[in-house]
Amino acid sequence: MQTETANSKRCDCPGCGATLIFAADLQKLRCEYCDAEIELDKLQKGDPPPNVVERALSELLNSDAAKGYGLPTQALQCKQCGAAINYPDKVTSGKCCFCGSDTVIERPANTQLIRPESLIPFKVTKEQAGSKFSEWVGSLWFRPNNLKRMAKVQEIGGVYAPFWTFDAQADTRWNAESGYHYYVTEEYTNSEGKRETRQVQHTRWEPSSGHHRGNYDDLLICASKGLSEALVRVLEPFHTTQNLVGYQASYLSGWGAEEYAVGPSEAWEKGQQRFEQNEYSACSSEVPGDTHRNLRISMKLSSVTWKHCLLPVYVAAYRYNDKVYRFLVNGETGKVSGEAPYSFWKIFFAVVTAIAIFVFIMSLKKH
Repeated sequence: MQTETANSKRCDCPGCGATLIFAADLQKLRCEYCDAEIELDKLQKGDPPPNVVERALSELLNSDAAKGYGLPTQALQCKQCGAAINYPDKVTSGKCCFCGSDTVIERPANTQLIRPESLIPFKVTKEQAGSKFSEWVGSLWFRPNNLKRMAKVQEIGGVYAPFWTFDAQADTRWNAESGYHYYVTEEYTNSEGKRETRQVQHTRWEPSSGHHRGNYDDLLICASKGLSEALVRVLEPFHTTQNLVGYQASYLSGWGAEEYAVGPSEAWEKGQQRFEQNEYSACSSEVPGDTHRNLRISMKLSSVTWKHCLLPVYVAAYRYNDKVYRFLVNGETGKVSGEAPYSFWKIFFAVVTAIAIFVFIMSLKKH
């Protein structure tokens, strides 16, 4: 077993000895003191860059997997939301970027966590992420008029968020009742007492069954404690099938990496649920007829593989009227996701206006 202490490397500038920072705009390591730029491969001492590895499901709980991040780190854990972020060499913030709380504690990094197999490096810079926040606030509907002026980002920081990915082939059999619509002419008495006819829809139900094969590549399971699944889903996609690179500790230099809170066993349970949800949806679209009911599926998974990877996310907690909201930027694509307060009065007047327009249109129809 490889541990962090047994196989840790610092990213020091060969010129002045300062700690190098991975620069998202250059995709290189840069020294902030002497402006030296170093290719990541130059720190590998002749070794080729690692490959992205897909591991068999039987290895998911393998205790012999490499542990830690491969470089000295210190953890900053939030006492409010529970998220723990590892920073190289020293803790760089006194606030939790996930919830804005300053009730954080410094502790040693957990060196027994499974080392990531791969990651997507940051490509969006911190300055670009900050600009995204201003653009996002200005584009919101039904929000307070003064939100743009009063919403202030306390600090926006880049964090490598932990994910598990699963590949699988799904073999699913399904059965359901297919519904076919048909129409019957019926007589009725209208509001004026006159007899009229109308077409009434009925449904004929027939049993149906079928088979679906699904191929899944890099189904993502978020393992973060600080990120809500709803906000992360809005950030997707991360292009893991094209842009993942083999994990090197150098990519973390100058950035935080959150410890995973969803372990291998729990991640696989969530993965199976997601596979089943996807298969249910796929089978639903294959049921013939105009509608269906009582859909049941029986799914078998094969050729399952997994990876533990880190994906780049900018996170900021911002305040409005003393309440904390969160804002995220996909560090690969620049796509944004966030929470913001609603304006009661804007929504109220919008609803009143819509009702007034509806009443006006109906009154015109009567005349």
